[in-house]
Amino acid sequence: MSFGQPVASLEIQVALSWAVRRALEFREPSVSAERAADAMLRMLGADEVRWQMLPGWGASGEGVPAAQEDEVEATLRLAQWRARRELRRSAADPLPEWDPRVRVGLGRALAAAAEEPSIRCLGFRLFLRALLVECASPGEWSEFIRRFHLRPDEEFLLDGTPPVSSASAFLKPVRKGDPVLSALAAPAVLRGEAVQQAVRGGCALVGQAHAVMAVCALDYLMAITRVRLADDAVAANGGARALAELGVTYPDVKNFAMDLSPGPAEIPREDKAWRAGRGDPPFGADLYHAAGEASRLASELGHRYAGSSHLLFAIASDATGPGAQMLRAYGADPSALAMRLGRELAP
Repeated sequence: MSFGQPVASLEIQVALSWAVRRALEFREPSVSAERAADAMLRMLGADEVRWQMLPGWGASGEGVPAAQEDEVEATLRLAQWRARRELRRSAADPLPEWDPRVRVGLGRALAAAAEEPSIRCLGFRLFLRALLVECASPGEWSEFIRRFHLRPDEEFLLDGTPPVSSASAFLKPVRKGDPVLSALAAPAVLRGEAVQQAVRGGCALVGQAHAVMAVCALDYLMAITRVRLADDAVAANGGARALAELGVTYPDVKNFAMDLSPGPAEIPREDKAWRAGRGDPPFGADLYHAAGEASRLASELGHRYAGSSHLLFAIASDATGPGAQMLRAYGADPSALAMRLGRELAP
C-alpha cells in the first residue's frame, strides 16, 4: 500500500483542541503558537510556560509549504471540531482564529515528515520542535530541545498515533493482544469516519462521497496500526480492497473537499444512530438513503450487519448520485464496482 504524504496524528489533533479550549477560557481572539506549544509540552509533563513573548524572536517569516496546505487546514478543522464536541458547541458557534505561526509550524513539520520515509503519521514531538522555532527565544529553544529530547533521533522520528479515534471505543483484544474491529461495530465506525472526512474538507453535510473516503481512510489507518477486521467482519467489508484495485486509495482522495449532497436528510427521531452529534455536520439525504438500501440488501442476503461492501454497492448503484460522481472523478467505473461487489456479496 502507498501511504503518500503524512497525516497529522491523533495527539496533534487532541493537543490543538486543548489549545482552542484554553484560548476560549482566557477570551483570547486567536489560538497562539504559545498556546499550541503549551498543549504539547503539557503532554510531556511540563508546567505551563511563561513565554518571554519578545516580537521577532524565532519567527521564521516563511509561509506554509504549498504541498502541505491541504493537510494543515484539514488538521486545524479537525482540532476545532474536537473542541466543539468537548464544549458541546454547535458548528455555528464561533471559535478563536488560528495564529498564522501555528499554520507555519504545522506545515514545516509535515514537510519534514514527508522527507522521512518511515513517518506516515506526524507525531507531536516533530510538530513541537517546528512550533518552538515560531515562539521561543534562542535560549528557550535550546533548553526545550535538551530537556524534552526533541532531537531528530530514531525515537523522535517514530509515527504518531493514527487519527482513527472513531474506532477506539469499538476495538477488542484477541489472542496475543491484537485489537480487532467486529462486524457489529464496523458500521458505526464507518459512519463516524465519514463525519471526520466531511470535517476535514470543511463540508456542510456528510454525504456519499465522504462515506467512500471513510472506507478508504479506515483501510489506510488500520494498515498503519495493528488493528484488523475480525473474522466475522471480513466478508461484508471488502469495499476498500475493491476500490484499491480500481486505483482509488486514501492518499488519492483524502483532500476531496466538495459538498455534493443535495440537502440534509430527514431522519426519524427513533433512528438515533444517524442523528448528528453536537458540533457535527448533519448527514446528507444521499448518504442516508444509500445506508437504508445497504441495510435492506444485507437483510435480503441474510447477513447480520451491513458493511462497507453493502454500502459501496448501494452508492455505486446510484448512477447519478454524488458518490458515483466522485468515483468517476477518480477514474473508477461505478457500474463495474457495483457488479464486482454484488458478486462477492452473493456468490
